[in-house]
Amino acid sequence: MKFHSFRLLFLSLLLVATAGLASCGKQQTPATEMQLCVNGETYHIALPAAEPVDLITLNIEFDAEIQVLNAREFKEIRIDGVPVKHGRCKLPVPELSAEKQIEIRYATSGQEGTILLNTLNSRIPPVVAHGKGEQPGDFYLSFIFRRLIQKYDNDGRLMFYRFDPSEKDGTMDENGYWDFKKHVLDGKTYYSYHAPDPAFADRAFTGYNPGMRVLLDGHYHPVKTIHAKASRDGHLPDGEPIDGHDFYFFSPDHYILSMYTEREVAGKTRCVAYLQEVKDGEVVFDWWSSDHPEMAGWESPVFDTSYDCVHFNCIQVLPDGNWLCSFRHLCSVVKIDRAGGTGDILWRIAGAELPEEQRFYGQHYATLHDDNSLTLFDNGNGHTPPCTHVKRLIIDPATGEVKGGGDMIPSGSDYFSMACGAVGWSGDHFVVGWGWCHQEQENNRLVTEHDASGREIFGLRHNASNYLVNSLNSSYRCVKY
Repeated sequence: MKFHSFRLLFLSLLLVATAGLASCGKQQTPATEMQLCVNGETYHIALPAAEPVDLITLNIEFDAEIQVLNAREFKEIRIDGVPVKHGRCKLPVPELSAEKQIEIRYATSGQEGTILLNTLNSRIPPVVAHGKGEQPGDFYLSFIFRRLIQKYDNDGRLMFYRFDPSEKDGTMDENGYWDFKKHVLDGKTYYSYHAPDPAFADRAFTGYNPGMRVLLDGHYHPVKTIHAKASRDGHLPDGEPIDGHDFYFFSPDHYILSMYTEREVAGKTRCVAYLQEVKDGEVVFDWWSSDHPEMAGWESPVFDTSYDCVHFNCIQVLPDGNWLCSFRHLCSVVKIDRAGGTGDILWRIAGAELPEEQRFYGQHYATLHDDNSLTLFDNGNGHTPPCTHVKRLIIDPATGEVKGGGDMIPSGSDYFSMACGAVGWSGDHFVVGWGWCHQEQENNRLVTEHDASGREIFGLRHNASNYLVNSLNSSYRCVKY
């Protein structure tokens, strides 16, 4: 019995020792990669890391949340000198710039090394700021041909970015992130932007970026993606792609979407505008431009409307519950009956038919203000020569009659943005997002802020001298919230 017990004890000790050796042998195998999760995005970094790592998103408003998913494979990890415990670390990021990096030092049983994370993705085009913004708020930038959104403060300091390029980045074949917005509901902040949906890439054409609306929480974390719901007439099914020109937010479950979609008009298949108000998952109101044959008589010789009939680009819900919409290809701003539920066009402002000082063509971002002034970014495609203006018109809100107004920036500029752009006005300041300028001389404007006289007091501009580079990096919409 004693011998049997001793034999069992010896075998047990031998098994423990063997297991210990096996465990030690496993720990001696160096990690071949570090699996990082930074602010919700995962990166697989091969070791040793020869080059700094570009991040998809980062901001300076909240601590960076960094998790080493395979932390057990390392003896020690320090991020900017802070020991990582349980694979997690939070640290402030005081600056987003090409000169600032986050340093990760690590040790395994077989090696030591360093990984550098670029706080500013190295492929993001450099921007130069001058002056100082005075109107409270921050500048929100989105880009036509880059999957990039950015937020800058009044000193020109970059506060947040998200950049997730495809293999087409840096070309006009890349459909960018459009229409980056801030929304506040009952004191709670949300953000949103339009992202292309690869499932519908074959439907894209010039000016149409079929995709989805991405809703973010106040810490820039994605919380919801939004596609269209089935149209009330059954023409469109659930899950269709939406257009990226605009998005009107009431709440995370109540919003207005826009779409470009094909429909038969006067016996021909054409691309029409479709607007859809969704509440709690149900379409409560929708509107088709193809239901309004009178719009066919508004066609402008400035734009080819043989396929893209109207080219919707912005919507505002007015205090009376009706909609104000801009249709670029028709050089028209219209008021649509939403309050009465008819969808009738209540009035139209025909930009090409106004006196010269109020005339506009190919406009973007039409906004009606409490003082009955209408501001808009007049791309000016129909002016001779083509020239962009920033307009403030005085109108009768009951009829749409233009009673006066004109340029907000003193004459003398020959800048021409052929598409996109925005203007926001607060009474004593206004902000201009300059859209897509393809001219061969000065074409580097992104966004400017002006005082009431039109004097520029702040600006963000591209830091490239090559006009083609600037054109490829043109903004879709730059606004201030």
